[in-house]
Amino acid sequence: MSRGPSLWTPTLVRVTVTLLLGAGVANLFVIAPRFLGEAGYDKRDIGVVMGGFNLASLFAATAIAGLCRRFGYPRVIAAGCALAAAGAAVFAAADSMASFTAARAIHGAGMAAIMIGATAYVAETAPAERLGQALGVAGVLTLVAMALGPALAQLLHDVGGWAWVWQAGIVSGVAAAALALTLPPIGDHAVGPSPAAARPWPALITTTLAGVGFGAIWSFLADYGPRAGAPVVTGFFTAYVAAAVTARLALGGLSDRVGRAAVVVPALLGHAVALLAMSRLGAGWHLVAIGVLYGLCHGVYYPALQALVVERAGGHRGAAIAASTFAFGLGLVVASFGLGALARAVGYPAIYLVAAAAGLAAAGVLAASERR
Repeated sequence: MSRGPSLWTPTLVRVTVTLLLGAGVANLFVIAPRFLGEAGYDKRDIGVVMGGFNLASLFAATAIAGLCRRFGYPRVIAAGCALAAAGAAVFAAADSMASFTAARAIHGAGMAAIMIGATAYVAETAPAERLGQALGVAGVLTLVAMALGPALAQLLHDVGGWAWVWQAGIVSGVAAAALALTLPPIGDHAVGPSPAAARPWPALITTTLAGVGFGAIWSFLADYGPRAGAPVVTGFFTAYVAAAVTARLALGGLSDRVGRAAVVVPALLGHAVALLAMSRLGAGWHLVAIGVLYGLCHGVYYPALQALVVERAGGHRGAAIAASTFAFGLGLVVASFGLGALARAVGYPAIYLVAAAAGLAAAGVLAASERR
């Protein structure tokens, strides 16, 4: 059976490269907890600084869909890239917890515009019957940035110190902004209500609970790894990205064919197992194994959940993508602020047990909603 024309149009390539460069700013900062730890900040402080990014991203997400309709997707994406670059510049000049947090907040607001704007751009132009696949492939270079960012940051740090890391973030953001302005403008169309249009909440709750686990890794692994016997954490990110890219390219259309929940629920169970294993971290090779499992699971469930929210929410696809991003961001905020305080009280392993429980709950919520 023909699968139709290739999704990899010149415009989609430009969108994904913009995401690569824009997300590259955030992923250079994955090792920022190490910098903060070396500067004398404790676990709770690190959670607050990193949480500034997530909190600002969360609040900004509520406005992005409307801004895209008013000013157009390319301009909003470009503005987000410029803000991300500005956040990197402010972080480079910061010298206190308040200024580090403010820098991350600027960065977070920019990333909300980048991720929501670019993902909604793809959703608005994708064929409905290939929505899950389109959202999956659009994020491939974003995933590549997740691997390249920490590795490049480590290399830049080793060669030129922390200043080189922050300067690379500025350059990446500016380049992304310039490329975003070359994107052709598109319209914003409504998605007709489906029989399930009144039930977007289970998918959004599931997304939030999954976000807790993602946040537990991205906010704290750089500081947790060396304390647990894995001094270099880039192996996790490389393995994660390789597995997630493979999953998106090979299995990206699976949820379009067999149903969203049929692939999301098993993937969330694997997500929970990976987080449980993270609580027992004791060597560098553990990170590679966990990264493979987590990457496969996240590469399957995240685009499928996004597509599910779009289908169930009705209305404009851009607004649905914003709601999905807000839900995931809420999980990141819970992880940054709540789990940071927990780690300070009882240690890092406990937060991964909590995150694993949240993953199990996510699978349960979605499975229960499908039985109604």
